Amino acid sequence: MIQSLRAHYLILLSFISCPTLLLAARPSDISHPRLLFTTAMEKQVAESISNDPLAAELQQSILLRAEKIITQRTCRFEKSDGKRLLPESRTAVNNVLHSAWAWRTTKDQRFYDRTLLEMNAICAMKSWNPDHFLDTAEMSTALAIGYDWLYPALKAEQRNFFAANLLEKGLTPIKGSKQKWWVDAYNNWTQVCSTGMAFAAIALDEKEPALCAEILVQTTKSISLSEKFYQPDGAYPEGPGYWHYGTNYHILHLAATQVWEEKMTTPAILEKSGDFILNIVGPSGDCFNYADSSAHRQYITAAQSWIARAFPHNNQAQIIRTALHEDIKRINSTSAGSDARFHALNLLWLPVAHQNKTDPAKYSSFRGEQAIALARTSWKKNAAWIAIKGGSGAASHGHLDVGSFVYEANGERWFCDIGSDNYNLPDYFGKKRWNYLRLNNRSHNTLVINDQLQSTPDEGCPITSWTVDSSYLRCRIDMSTAYKNQVADAQRTLQFHQQTGEVRLSDQLSKATGPVRWAVVTKAKIAFHEKKVTLTQNGKTLTLNRVDNLGGKWQEFSLASQLADEKTNEDYRILGFTVPAEDTMNIVVDWSIDQK
Repeated sequence: MIQSLRAHYLILLSFISCPTLLLAARPSDISHPRLLFTTAMEKQVAESISNDPLAAELQQSILLRAEKIITQRTCRFEKSDGKRLLPESRTAVNNVLHSAWAWRTTKDQRFYDRTLLEMNAICAMKSWNPDHFLDTAEMSTALAIGYDWLYPALKAEQRNFFAANLLEKGLTPIKGSKQKWWVDAYNNWTQVCSTGMAFAAIALDEKEPALCAEILVQTTKSISLSEKFYQPDGAYPEGPGYWHYGTNYHILHLAATQVWEEKMTTPAILEKSGDFILNIVGPSGDCFNYADSSAHRQYITAAQSWIARAFPHNNQAQIIRTALHEDIKRINSTSAGSDARFHALNLLWLPVAHQNKTDPAKYSSFRGEQAIALARTSWKKNAAWIAIKGGSGAASHGHLDVGSFVYEANGERWFCDIGSDNYNLPDYFGKKRWNYLRLNNRSHNTLVINDQLQSTPDEGCPITSWTVDSSYLRCRIDMSTAYKNQVADAQRTLQFHQQTGEVRLSDQLSKATGPVRWAVVTKAKIAFHEKKVTLTQNGKTLTLNRVDNLGGKWQEFSLASQLADEKTNEDYRILGFTVPAEDTMNIVVDWSIDQK
């Protein structure tokens, strides 16, 4: 039957421009389950659990989550922020995926019953909030998986009931939806919404063949177009948080279609993106949270496991397996929330341990819409690590943060990005976006020239590749277009010592139109000493030192929010200095960790 399904999908791709031609070739005997985890795969998973200690550990973690879900509430129709049902949709995905997995791998009736309970709660809702179509897409994903995975055990009336809800509240709203702009591969919405609709279509294929064929054609096209997000070498423009969101759904779509056609391959650009998401995480486990991303410690997600498994020659597998072992402890000790809703799929796609246990390179750079450069002294937890960006605020979810960076050393994050603000602020994604402090360059580790906001060039500011000698790495950002009409030229050069992690940051400016403010954000305690500043955090010390003689004293600036609804920044402090304008300027600051 699976062979028949594969043949069907080949035909679908062959006739992608004409869905009506698909119907004559559409088979009627496609078996369930067919989404991600087929019956044949159950044996493979069981063997993995028996032979791989990490797989066994993952299985116990999944079952523990499923046990907790039994005692927790189901999803409900609740818009906690007045607009989005999304947290409830994610709860549904988490509950269905883990409960259904637990039932399929143990046959424990309690897990079957709990999955049904969640599915009935999904169906009890009047709608899945199609006005914010992400909500509908994730709810469709949840119900499609439950319907498909439980299908062999469901009664006919149950199958009809769930299928009717999936059609009415999932697939039907896509017709004429005002939210359908996402089909054109603009941002993570394309990946999430396309996959949610594809899952519903695959699940209901024999029920509504014409509609499902049409939707699968569109979603396959949209997912393919979404590969441009990772071009040219793997960086994701919307930041690491959205990498996990968009890429996990991208991989879900890919995995669902690869069950149909084994010859379909994982795009090579995703291997590079797997390297990117590993490098963007510092030794502390926190990421460089540029754009509207959060710095909180993220879990290894199923997409990373899939990518590492798809490219076994890469050295991602060993890092991911080690990190998964640590993640399991955190997931088991906390509720973990929706961040871990695809946790079970790490076991399905667990990369195999191999002999290549060498660490990745200690430095890397990525081009694209949001260019990033990263370097570390080692892959140990106490290593020094820096991440710096070029790019543009014009990118989806972008901030005015060209030239901004984060820095860790000796187990501490010393320089921070304070992250996004409340998405429900007036015109947050529109004309008022740069009014909000957290989004503009006045709150980032970069320059403010003549008290002006950065520009938002259509083409992001580029970063040169690292140049290397025996001791230092160097890269440079051309920030000129981000400071259009404020300077004639702006170049930020980063120098990183490969052994000590000592940094020198130089800003070469010409024809500045006004004073230049240099600043960094920290959570550390600050002490000013003439040209030096010492930062103290958890008994450790970092020293900042002015090397230039351009004037301007070290001082603390304000991070006070301007509006009552903006997030407060009370945990952070911003320090720096303001340099009087000169025709030619070279602002130079060093910093290093006190090793005593």
